[in-house]
Amino acid sequence: MVFCGIASASGAQASCYDISKGQPSQLSGELYRRILPGPPNYKDVQAGDQPEPTYLLELDADICLEGEHLADPESSFREVHVVPIGGMDGAMASLIGRRVTVGIVDRWAAENAHHRAPLMAIVGSIAPEEDNTEQNGTAATVVRAFYLALGSGDGNEAARYVVAGKTAKGPLSAAALSGFYGGMQAPLKLLGIRAKSEDLFLVSYSFRKGAITCTGRAEVRTVNEGGKDYIEGINALDGC
Repeated sequence: MVFCGIASASGAQASCYDISKGQPSQLSGELYRRILPGPPNYKDVQAGDQPEPTYLLELDADICLEGEHLADPESSFREVHVVPIGGMDGAMASLIGRRVTVGIVDRWAAENAHHRAPLMAIVGSIAPEEDNTEQNGTAATVVRAFYLALGSGDGNEAARYVVAGKTAKGPLSAAALSGFYGGMQAPLKLLGIRAKSEDLFLVSYSFRKGAITCTGRAEVRTVNEGGKDYIEGINALDGC
């Protein structure tokens, strides 16, 4: 089994995630892909083992695991074996070599030779870490402000960035936004914004409310009125 980056001596200083509590729900680091030897011997492709392309996330600091019988809180590491689901493979392939934040929908401690790091993480969303200054002068700034306000559970502030006709009632009203995004167990975290056109943006985010853990995306449409940009509509793509 290929366990990379293990440094058990520093385990006591690492941040430990409790797998039994659904941790971690997201991680950030540099994404890369290696071709590792697979079956039958998991030793050497040039000796006849099958090549297995593998995504790995290199974290900035050591972490450790607890809450599962194979998790050893005394052993720390900073590489995670990240596995795409659904249509995530193309998105991950396009971000190799970049710093990213991944939303994790399932996780477990490594238990066999197919697992290439101490933590296996199933990725439901991924977003590059952005240079926000590139979005200055575009409607992306109002989209960012809206989601940052939601992250604080402040529906009144978020509604400031919504077109006037939709703030009195309905899902984009201040009351509705405060009611849903306030008091979450894990507040909304904005993971990324990508422009699809000058007035349409793909937003990725994560949050946890009650028993619901979401790593989702939404298409956000904006409109310019009187020289100012406002959010006109939001279409959630992943059911949350």
